[in-house]
Amino acid sequence: MGLFGWILYIVFGIITFFIISFMENKYSLTKLHKLIFSNICMIIIAGVLCEFGGYYTDNIFLLFVFMMITDIFYSNYFAARDFFDKEEKKIYYYILLVISGFIINQEFINRVNQVFMTGEDLRLILWFLIIIFLYKFMVNNNILGESLKNKNKKMSVDSVLVSFAKLKHKFYDDCLYDNKDISNMVYAIMIYENNRRSKLARNIDNLKFKINGEKRKLGIMQIESKKFITDSESIEIVHKKINKLYDKAKSSKNKDISGFIFENYSKNDSENLKYIYDIICKF
Repeated sequence: MGLFGWILYIVFGIITFFIISFMENKYSLTKLHKLIFSNICMIIIAGVLCEFGGYYTDNIFLLFVFMMITDIFYSNYFAARDFFDKEEKKIYYYILLVISGFIINQEFINRVNQVFMTGEDLRLILWFLIIIFLYKFMVNNNILGESLKNKNKKMSVDSVLVSFAKLKHKFYDDCLYDNKDISNMVYAIMIYENNRRSKLARNIDNLKFKINGEKRKLGIMQIESKKFITDSESIEIVHKKINKLYDKAKSSKNKDISGFIFENYSKNDSENLKYIYDIICKF
């Protein structure tokens, strides 16, 4: 690579740092946005270098290391901030940035002769955009109305019972309460949320949370939280809420206890929750 290559990485690292900092201040970027834009900058730089022979793209991801060094220097000597502040979690962000940059560098940049798109690539993208346009057009004009309505249908009795059996086996210890009614209410919420937000989608949510730390719904019970919570912790949070509502319903001598609880727990979802609860109570 030589001395000139190291100089290029240092210069591009500094330039990328100031570009991302400018965008962060102007558009309030999250850490996920910063990570994506940083990698886009790296790909553009690699594309330009490839046009001149591609001699310095083998380890272009190293510009992120110099970007981090620039951030350390800038934070400590100009911005009067502690780069290693635990709340900021900058060091974790840069570790993830270097890893993602390395993967893109090795699997994408170093495996092609030309980083910028060719006519063939543009043709594929054009068709992709056409498909997206047609899909949005059909959604906006209710052409897909029938299929979208099907998504809002209630779960079948069989699917509720299958989900109940699977989740009860998996979270039996977490839902081992003295009051069976409360236990079934917790399972009803669990079944509903698990059906609405799959495990794969929740894993993606967990990854996003670890990257940007933004408040979002987490765990199998989909609890909005500022800190990371596990499935078991989300179940415990819901159990405490249901327990309080149960005591409230009992004290007010409400005849429809489950209806009262689900109405107060989630008014918009109460009908679906009551439907699932009634099924598993008969099981």
